[in-house]
Amino acid sequence: MKSIALIAALTLLTGCGLDSKQTAQAQAPLESATIVGSAESPDPVLAKVMELEKSGVVKDVVVQESFPVQIRLRAPKAVIDELNKMPRTGGLR
Repeated sequence: MKSIALIAALTLLTGCGLDSKQTAQAQAPLESATIVGSAESPDPVLAKVMELEKSGVVKDVVVQESFPVQIRLRAPKAVIDELNKMPRTGGLR
């Protein structure tokens, strides 16, 4: 399926800007949120979410097939705020 291949490729292409905060944030209470991705390809927002999920900071990730993607997840509020602050090209916030 294209989505799985895209997600795998994006996971490999992105560096992590939130690394120094991950340990403390992983222990914070989780909140549910919907994050809107970017119209860029590859999508840096989606890549960041997948990286954070792999490291255990973000849980229960559901990527909806829309453009740009909408990503439902559970994460500490600080992580959600950082994801929402990421620059985006096109689409809604």
